[in-house]
Amino acid sequence: MADADRRLWLVARVHAPDEGGVQTYVAETARAYAALGWRVTLFAKSSAGPRRVSSDGIELIDVGPTSRMRVYGRLFRAMAGAWLRGERPQAIHACTWRAALPALLFPRPLIVTIHGREVGRPAGSAFALLRLVLRRARRIVAVSAVTRDILVQRLPDLAARTIVAWNGVRMPADRPATAFHNGNAPAQVLTVCRLVARKNIPAAIDAAAACLREEASLHYTIVGRGVDGIRIQQTVRRHQLEDHVQLAGYVADAELAEQYRDADIFLHPQIALEDGAEVEGFGLSVADAMAQGLACIVGADGGPAELVRDGVTGLVVDGNSPSALRAALALLARDPALCRRLGDQARIWAANNLSWERHCHLVLHELPTRRPAPSRSTPALTEGR
Repeated sequence: MADADRRLWLVARVHAPDEGGVQTYVAETARAYAALGWRVTLFAKSSAGPRRVSSDGIELIDVGPTSRMRVYGRLFRAMAGAWLRGERPQAIHACTWRAALPALLFPRPLIVTIHGREVGRPAGSAFALLRLVLRRARRIVAVSAVTRDILVQRLPDLAARTIVAWNGVRMPADRPATAFHNGNAPAQVLTVCRLVARKNIPAAIDAAAACLREEASLHYTIVGRGVDGIRIQQTVRRHQLEDHVQLAGYVADAELAEQYRDADIFLHPQIALEDGAEVEGFGLSVADAMAQGLACIVGADGGPAELVRDGVTGLVVDGNSPSALRAALALLARDPALCRRLGDQARIWAANNLSWERHCHLVLHELPTRRPAPSRSTPALTEGR
């Protein structure tokens, strides 16, 4: 049960039912903090709001759909209202640096999570705002070493306060052998991601087409939607793979669980773009696939290559090399025993290393989170920096 004296504010510009990796991060960290005994007030925006919902130690204050700029005002007003009601936290955790903007005036230790591309891409006034926010933060949480490196290259003075804390996973039930593992069916290949350029899905389809031409038997399912969807459809048509590649689009959680359960190989050949500024910071779907016991093929750029140990828990390839990607996919599609072995090792590694509660322990480690509330009744600028 949560301790009334242990209150934490979590701030996000996004929340379920809207889709995305940050939405997953918000929901899972809130649950983990509550499991660790914190009373969590979650300030967020979603298409389902405005609403106020309390459950299992988490109070969601959803300010509802609004423009990118107006959301900051709504979040600040919601936070100020909670402050004035005496619902003051020991710390504030912003799930992205932009979400930290409405928290800057509140005199509490500020924690900010960075995920990758959102620290590599800002320039001009956006970079100045990024620098202002992160210099105000007591702790910066990078979800991968790649993400930390991007930040430290741009703002070296923040190195001492920036830690690496991998995201977590929810471990599913034990994974039975599939028909492919037993030699009775083609390999089931799965990709789950937002369809954007850095995910490199057209190259994955090219690799699948090459494997099929070489008589490696497989079926490829792509789950997700995004701006790269039309290019992906065109790639499928160009190879005439409509019978071998399924573009599933968005699927509900129950169907997604079935897709993971039925798959043998998880394909995520991400690449870095814009001189490394546009990069996959962590790869939640890769972590989920490892937890599910899938043999993963990931690109060498970005966070997923920190999770997958080449030849031990999966295969790491140069996503810019068509021949390397084709060879890795063909190898696994022809070797059920290797697939099962890599998947089993991936599952063990995920269970031992990827925990949301561990993530939250690292976030709060040695932070002064039990200080008394100040006597003033409004936010101040000086205290808690």
